[in-house]
Amino acid sequence: MEYAIETKQLTKRYGNFTAVDDLEIKVPAGKVYGFLGKNGSGKTTTIRMIMGLIKPNNGHIQIFGHEMGRNHNEYLADIGAIIETPGFYENLSAYENLEITAKMFKTKKCKINESLKIVGLLDDEDYDVRGKSVGKFSLGMKQRLGIANALIHSPRILILDEPTNGLDPAGIIEMRKLIRHLSESMGITIFVSSHLLSEVQQIADYIAIIDKGQLIQEGTIESINSSEQSFLILETDQLTNTIQIIESLNFDYENIHAGIKVFCTRKDNIKINKLLVNNTINVYNLESVSKTLEERFLGITNTLNSEVIL
Repeated sequence: MEYAIETKQLTKRYGNFTAVDDLEIKVPAGKVYGFLGKNGSGKTTTIRMIMGLIKPNNGHIQIFGHEMGRNHNEYLADIGAIIETPGFYENLSAYENLEITAKMFKTKKCKINESLKIVGLLDDEDYDVRGKSVGKFSLGMKQRLGIANALIHSPRILILDEPTNGLDPAGIIEMRKLIRHLSESMGITIFVSSHLLSEVQQIADYIAIIDKGQLIQEGTIESINSSEQSFLILETDQLTNTIQIIESLNFDYENIHAGIKVFCTRKDNIKINKLLVNNTINVYNLESVSKTLEERFLGITNTLNSEVIL
């Protein structure tokens, strides 16, 4: 597998405080990679090191297999980024702001319109914000313009730091669609740093969980979504007898509208089903519900001092 970004033993210290601690991540090329952690967990510091804005105390960063050394500018040409809030000259138009970036990267002006079209701020038929001053843009439009600005030089990697911050529900949905489009239709690697776990769960192919500067878990979203059960939903034709069996197994449960919610592991589902069948109880529904990414994240970060296997 080709990796767009790979870090090895990446460490950043500020005096006695270690912001990033021996971090090793692998970001597959062309995928959406969710970089998750609480505020202050080391996400932005990691991004700043990848962008060459600050120097690590130790470790290595590779961009598409090439080591980022002193001459890191050639590798940064592969990266577009929005770190925190995108900054623009609000008295200038969208086009004029992007024109500044195009000149900086020595990019042809035709890329300006192309980038605006990609993010949905320019439509040949009836939508054109090129002449509108950025100060009149909504927050969602500014976020889109920030992505257009980051795409001006045709990067292969796009780094987005908290891209849905402050957006209303409609803006969040549009941002999700845009991120998936950039990955699936254009093959761009999207590195999304966020503390909004439910949002990342809906767009990412891979995720990494970081806490106190350390990598806690990394893997595909499918493996993480299916790895641990939150509860089992049971619907039968004999609810009272079903509850007696669950109580005999010492499992906690809650009554729901059509049955019960049983708090057990995925392995326990087999035992429960066999007992129900052996007691001639007809099972209408036996549904395993996996833990959400948020439940799993909270479970991990609350037990950092012990080994946690998801």
